[in-house]
Amino acid sequence: MSLRHNRPLFALWSGEFCSRIGESMFQIALLWYLLEATNSSLATGLVSMISYLPAIVVGLWAGVLVDRWPFVAVLQGANVARVLLVAALPLLALMAALPIAGVALLAFAVSSASAFFGPARDALIPRLARPGELLSANSLVQSAWQFSLLIGPFLAALVLPFVPTVQLFLLVALAFGVSLAVLLPLRTPPADHGAAAGLRDADQWADGSAAQAAAARPAAFGTAFADGLRYLWGQPQVFWVWVLTVANNFFLMGPVIVGMPFYVKMHLGGSASAFAVVEGTYAGGMIVATWAIARFGGRWDPLRMLYGGLIYDGLTYLPLLWVTTVEGTVLTVLIHSLGIPTITISRITALHRIVPHRMQGRVFSYFHLAVAGMTALSIGVTGMVLTWLPAPWLFCWIGLLAAGCGVVGLLHPALRRGLAG
Repeated sequence: MSLRHNRPLFALWSGEFCSRIGESMFQIALLWYLLEATNSSLATGLVSMISYLPAIVVGLWAGVLVDRWPFVAVLQGANVARVLLVAALPLLALMAALPIAGVALLAFAVSSASAFFGPARDALIPRLARPGELLSANSLVQSAWQFSLLIGPFLAALVLPFVPTVQLFLLVALAFGVSLAVLLPLRTPPADHGAAAGLRDADQWADGSAAQAAAARPAAFGTAFADGLRYLWGQPQVFWVWVLTVANNFFLMGPVIVGMPFYVKMHLGGSASAFAVVEGTYAGGMIVATWAIARFGGRWDPLRMLYGGLIYDGLTYLPLLWVTTVEGTVLTVLIHSLGIPTITISRITALHRIVPHRMQGRVFSYFHLAVAGMTALSIGVTGMVLTWLPAPWLFCWIGLLAAGCGVVGLLHPALRRGLAG
């Protein structure tokens, strides 16, 4: 699929790319700022956990509003909020000593805006894709995340030796501002535009019955909220993929976000720049794997690809138990990163094929909740676990548990049949 032949998709890719650069640098700046300010794994874990809590507090109902509003307007509004909030952090720090509670509050607000951005982006993709291009479109948009992981951390690594960590937040605000600028010309296509991409009819869900009247007009907020939860519960494949997403992210994301800077600083004796390099290495294998999926993945069942990716994702963290150098960590992370797109691309493609148009904002908000919400809980638990368990052993145990999620997917009756038809 060529970017120049689908300008709206190119605009979405560009906005996602800049947004992801901002998010990756925000996490690096936030974690290292907290480590410098507190030198405490518990405090760092708790504040990081608070920054992910909006996925639970806001994400559960954000999808109802995403389904009601134009998707592009949601993306633009989320970026306006993130620019203002992120820029406020270093400005407040310059005017007076910024308490850790203030950092936590601002991080919570930034993540609240992101709780709207993610579902709107995912629901917009099938409306921009052309016939037969859904997997390629998902791979393309996912590549924006991967390229941002390559560029964002290395930008942070270049800047951090010369400026205080808190000033990195100004560069983060700039990235969100550029994302806003490139999304301004984009418009939300009509809901039936994505039907040619091979998606299910917008008026068919759960038991397959027609809901023409309900689809023609917005339901009351409470009714729409209940419909979304009932759909999630009533679709076994969607529900159990959601459960696996919850479990996998609870096992992995805290150690990846909080455990890795401690692994680099305490176990390897590395610097902030070394940590940024390790974080940037994730992009290397992900870019290669995304290209392979876009090129050859059309012949694979997306659900079975998901289960295999979960197993690979967990097992490739085990070598961190024995690695003792930054170079060895970079190599391990590079090998591990090859499996990440098999999870993210296959999951979103499967959901696009299963979930009807009018439910996608809500369903993707539930999955955003599963990812970011469980990340919040996982970070809090990781901060406590690291007070008594060395980081290498933490990665060993979470790798085994995460791989078990893929095994469950292969064996569970509602999941092992894959996508029929």
